[in-house]
Amino acid sequence: MENIVKEGPNVIKAHLKHLYDHGQKDFLKQAIDFLIEKKIKIPDYESETVSGSCPGTMEMDLGERPVSGQEAQVYSAELRNWPVQLQLLNPNAPYLKNADLLIAADCAPFAYANFHQRFLKDKILIIFCPKLDKTIEQYVDKLTNIFKNQDIKSISIVQMEVPCCSGIEVIVRRAIEKSHKNIIIKGYTISIKGEII
Repeated sequence: MENIVKEGPNVIKAHLKHLYDHGQKDFLKQAIDFLIEKKIKIPDYESETVSGSCPGTMEMDLGERPVSGQEAQVYSAELRNWPVQLQLLNPNAPYLKNADLLIAADCAPFAYANFHQRFLKDKILIIFCPKLDKTIEQYVDKLTNIFKNQDIKSISIVQMEVPCCSGIEVIVRRAIEKSHKNIIIKGYTISIKGEII
């Protein structure tokens, strides 16, 4: 916050909105406490769009898009939503309504060469890493919110063969249990050599 306040009120507002939009309650409280302590006015970050906020987190429904040239001769990209990281995902994004979800380990698309055509087609992608990410309980809560409020049709899980990756299914099942929904899950495991096990 010491660095952010040096950039002025628009940057402060964008930062608070970013924390608010992504459910970072602890960091948001720390930021607001800092502003109060320094007697800096707290901007209205909840109710409006903030110019200069992080464009990488702007929610987009990519839907059908034309593929041409050399790309069409090889493979077409099947990605239908942005962002894909669970940490950045808005649980109220309209593309989640009645969606078939693909919840994948961060590494899976790199390990399995045909990831887009085999798993991603007609699905909304969510990725995270249960080993590296430190927000597991927040992930359970965010997925619970999505499952409870978005009428999810099905979930496919693609994880790697390494033991820590089994945490993805544990997190998803905990969220389903907390949401009191009955959602079909299909699970796939990818070997480090890039094969479906």
